[in-house]
Amino acid sequence: MIDNQHAELASEAAPACLQVTHGNPTAEELAVLAAIVSALGCQDSTDPAPSGTEIRRGRIRRRRELNGAPLPWKVGRH
Repeated sequence: MIDNQHAELASEAAPACLQVTHGNPTAEELAVLAAIVSALGCQDSTDPAPSGTEIRRGRIRRRRELNGAPLPWKVGRH
């Protein structure tokens, strides 16, 4: 009877954030799942999205990296 009272108090105190619908996960598996979900919820989303100018600069920078270094005017001629 004491276990039922604890279960009722626990369910009244905090609503279930996760619910297992299939299978029988272990306590360790539930702990891992809870840690992952809480970590995803804590990510900072304060970084603004890059502007159009920043996107263009990135494209130009990558294009220049692919082209390589410019060659001197007199390559192999002495």
